[in-house]
Amino acid sequence: MRSRLAINGGRELPQILVWREQEAEQQWSNLGFESRSHDLGASILTAMDRHPPENPPQTSTGALQDQGAYLILRSAGRWSDVFRLTPPQGAVFGRASTNEIIIRTEQASRQHARVFWSEEGWKLEDLNSRNGTLLNGQPVSSPTRLEDADLIEVAGFAITFARRIEGGIGEPVRSPKAPGQATEDQITLEMDDSSITDRRRHSSYLFDPTGSAKPASEANQGQSSRHLLQLAFALARCDRIEQAVDIVLDCLAAHVQLDTAGVYVCQAKKSRGQTQDIPLAGTRQSGSRSYRRPPDSLLTSVATEEGEAILARNVMGDEQLATENSRGELDAQSVVMAPARDQRNQLRGLVHVTTTEGTPPLGADELEFIVATCEIFGESLGNLADRKRLDRSLRKSQKQIKELQDRLGDKVNIVGKSASIGEIVQQIGMAAPTNATVLVRGESGVGKELVAAALHHASDRSGEPLICLNCAALSPTLLESELFGHEKGAFTGATERKRGKFEAANGGTLMLDEIGEMSPEVQAKFLRVIEGHPFERVGGHEPIKVDVRVVAATNRDLQTMVREGKFRQDLYYRLHVVEILVPPLRKRGKDCLLLADYFLSQFNQEMGRRIEGFSDAAKKALLEYSWPGNIRELKNVVERAVVLNTKDRIEATDLALAPATEGLPASGQADDPAQMTLAALEQIHIERVLRHTDGNKSRASAILGIERSTLDRKLKRFAAAR
Repeated sequence: MRSRLAINGGRELPQILVWREQEAEQQWSNLGFESRSHDLGASILTAMDRHPPENPPQTSTGALQDQGAYLILRSAGRWSDVFRLTPPQGAVFGRASTNEIIIRTEQASRQHARVFWSEEGWKLEDLNSRNGTLLNGQPVSSPTRLEDADLIEVAGFAITFARRIEGGIGEPVRSPKAPGQATEDQITLEMDDSSITDRRRHSSYLFDPTGSAKPASEANQGQSSRHLLQLAFALARCDRIEQAVDIVLDCLAAHVQLDTAGVYVCQAKKSRGQTQDIPLAGTRQSGSRSYRRPPDSLLTSVATEEGEAILARNVMGDEQLATENSRGELDAQSVVMAPARDQRNQLRGLVHVTTTEGTPPLGADELEFIVATCEIFGESLGNLADRKRLDRSLRKSQKQIKELQDRLGDKVNIVGKSASIGEIVQQIGMAAPTNATVLVRGESGVGKELVAAALHHASDRSGEPLICLNCAALSPTLLESELFGHEKGAFTGATERKRGKFEAANGGTLMLDEIGEMSPEVQAKFLRVIEGHPFERVGGHEPIKVDVRVVAATNRDLQTMVREGKFRQDLYYRLHVVEILVPPLRKRGKDCLLLADYFLSQFNQEMGRRIEGFSDAAKKALLEYSWPGNIRELKNVVERAVVLNTKDRIEATDLALAPATEGLPASGQADDPAQMTLAALEQIHIERVLRHTDGNKSRASAILGIERSTLDRKLKRFAAAR
C-alpha cells in the first residue's frame, strides 16, 4: 500500500494536508517491486498511475533503506506532514488524483514534477509542467540531485527534502514566490513569524476568531466537538497531574483508533534539548502490543520551542520515527507526536500515538483531534502547575504568619487564671465588637498595652493598624505633632509633611498610654477628634476626618485630676465610656507562677536553653515578693535568671529580688528607714519614681522637680556607690 498527500489551493479557506490510501499491490507487482500491501481498510482512491522511476538501480534492500529520505510539508504553519521516501519508490507531484502528492490548484499540471531514486541518489525532475518547478529558487531544467534541506517549490507550494527527520521539521519553511506562480488567493505555505506563532498551536475544532480554520473532514465534527467539550470539563475538575493524564488517554482511546498511546509530562524545570528529562506519565494500548518510547530524534523535533505536531505515515522500518519491539522489528505504521503547550507557549507535555498493520492509519482528522486534545491538556497542566505554585506560596505564607503569631503571642496573650483576670477577659469580649472608647487603668507594668492589643485583635478592626503612643514621653508641641501631623515648615525642624498617628491608625485602633500627662491645649483638640470632628495638621488648613477607635490608658486617678483642674471633665466623661481596671501582680495570687513559667518557656526558646522550671524555694520567693514593678519586673527577673543560670532549674538564689522596706517599695537598702541617711532615702525615692515612670528619665525628673542632667548625675553616683 502507498501513501498519497493532497494539497488544496484556489479561493477556499485555508486547507490542511490530507493523506489518502489505496491498495496497489497489483500495480507494484506490475512494476517489478516488492509488494507493500497492508490491511488498511477501505481506500478512497481506486487507481494509481504512478510515474515509474527510470532504470532503478540493482541495490540490496538494506542498502536502499539506508538511503531513505523525507518530504516535509506544512499547512499554514500549524503542523507538518512527513512523506517518507524509500528507494526505489519515489513520489510524483501534480493535480492528478493518481499522484503520490496531489496539488489541487490550476497552477499545477496534472503531472508536474517528481522525486525519484537513481544511482547518484535522490533527484528532482520537472515533467514538462506549464509553470515549471523551482529548486532552492532556481528553475529545474533537467533531473537534479537533491541535497539535505533543499527547498522544492511546485505551483507556489514549498516542500523540504530532508535526509533525517529532525533536519526539516523544527524550522519554519520559507517559500519565495516566483513570478507567475500562485495567485493572491492561493493557499501557500509562506507565513511570517507572527502568523506562524499565532496559528501553529491552534486546532480548528476550537474557537478561531478569524473564522479561517476548518477541520479536515466535517463528517465527525459534531461528535469530536462533544468529546473535546467533555474533555475540557473533566480536566477542569481534576486536581492532580496523574488524574489529568488518565482523562486524556481515555479520551484518545475512545475517539481515535490506535494501537498504543503515551503521554509525557515535562518536569518543573526541563533542560533545553534534553528529551530524556521528559518522563512518561501514562500509556494506553488497544491490543497485546505494549507501548514503546519514540526515538529521541522525534521527541527532540517536537519538544523544541517552535516544534509542531507531526503526522508520519508509511513509516515501517524507519528508526527515526519508531522503536523496535521485543523481536527487533519496527512495526509502527503511522505516528502522531504532538506538543501540549499552555497559553504562555510553555511546553507542558507530549502526546504520542501509533498504529500498526491491521489498524487504519492515522490521518488528518485524527491529527486534528489529537492537536485539539493537546491544546486543552496543555492548558490543564499549566493551570495545575499554577495551582501547585500558589498552594506552595500559601503554605509558606501561612507558616510565616504562624511564626509571627508565635513571636507576637506575648503581646496579645493574657496569661492568668485568677478571678480578676477572668473578669478582664469577659470585659474585653463584651467591649471589643463595639466602637466604644475604653479607659484602661492600672499601675505601671501591669500590662495595660496588652489589654488594648487584645481589644483591637478581638474587634472588627483587627485587619487594620494598631498604633500606640506614650503621651508622657513628649512635650505638648511634639505630642500635638505626633497625634495630628504637621505641614512642611510648620515649626523649626519640620522639613517635610508628616502624617499623624490619627491618620496612620485610620480604620484601626489608637492606644494612648499615660493619657493623664496630656496638656490642656492638646486635650481640647483631642476631644474634638474623638467626638467625630475633622482636624487639621499643625500648620495646615486642610480638614482631615478619620475613623479611629481610641483606647486610653493611665496609672493616675483622673477623677482627682478633674477636681484639681488638671484634666478636662468633658474629656474624662468621653473617655470613661468603658473602664477596665487591671489589678497589680501582687493581687493576682498564683498568676505570678503562671506568668513566670510562660516567660521561662519564651526565653528558653529564644536563647536555646533547656531549663525545666522553678524550684519550690524559688516559687515561694516569687509568691511572697510584692512586685512593685508588676509584670514588667517579673519578666526582667526571669530573663536574668535564664541568662545567668547553668543548671536545669531556677533556684531562689537565681532570682534578683530586692527585699521590701517598710513603708517603701523594694530597694537595695535593708536598714530601718528611721536610721537611713538622707542620701539613702533619696536613692530609694528616685528608684521608686523611675519604676513608676517605666524608666522614663524625663518624666521622673519632672516629678522630682530637678533637671534631667541632675538626675543623670545622681544615678551615676548611685551606680558608683554599689
